[in-house]
Amino acid sequence: MKTTMMVVALWLAFSHAQASNTAPTRSFTTDWLCDNGRVLRFNAHPLYPGVQAQLTYIGSRVEVFGTPSSSSGTRYESKDGKVVWHRNGDEGQLTFDPLLTEPITCKLQPPSRPSGKTPPKK
Repeated sequence: MKTTMMVVALWLAFSHAQASNTAPTRSFTTDWLCDNGRVLRFNAHPLYPGVQAQLTYIGSRVEVFGTPSSSSGTRYESKDGKVVWHRNGDEGQLTFDPLLTEPITCKLQPPSRPSGKTPPKK
């Protein structure tokens, strides 16, 4: 009986410790309205702006990586160099070869769900 109680106590302690260490990595997705009326969706970890991120534009999702920028802001570039996203505050510039013939400017859109709460039923 004593052994069974010890096994149960150890199992409970282990399962609690394991659950507290498995918090999901939070990502940060923002939508940007571009000059041509299209939306760019950018997904990156908020604490690590200079690492891997995903950019989706006109249905094409591209993996981009933070690169050093000589100017202010944060610059992301695809491995092949065809996609470049340079963000500075609430504005950014997108180069996307071959989808765009020239770079376009995009502006940050406010979140679509500001409170995250569902409205009460009437």
